[in-house]
Amino acid sequence: MRFPKGRRLTRRGDFLRVREQGQSYQGHFLVLGVLQDPEIRGLKVGYVTTRRIGGAAVRVRVRRRLRAILQRTGERLRQGYALVIVPRRSAADASSQALEKEWKWLAHRAKLFQESQPAGS
Repeated sequence: MRFPKGRRLTRRGDFLRVREQGQSYQGHFLVLGVLQDPEIRGLKVGYVTTRRIGGAAVRVRVRRRLRAILQRTGERLRQGYALVIVPRRSAADASSQALEKEWKWLAHRAKLFQESQPAGS
């Protein structure tokens, strides 16, 4: 699942709205902000990678890993949500498998995954 510009949070106000009106789920490597918004068609995602994580190369690597994880699991996510993903400092040293495991756990806690369809429907 690709996230073109229309599916990304880009404005500061959007990030603040998710933070103020949405719910936050915290893990060891990630913090996930979730806001259900009926005006959103599809899913909008934003990343906040601060200098606390590391230098520019480290921040880019963490964002790239997170985008790859979302591409693998994004088809199963519910629509009509704005998500803000904030990696913690420990995410820079985490493996991709550990990040994906935590992402799935946080998404499950936030009830973001669609319920699976029964076979034959």
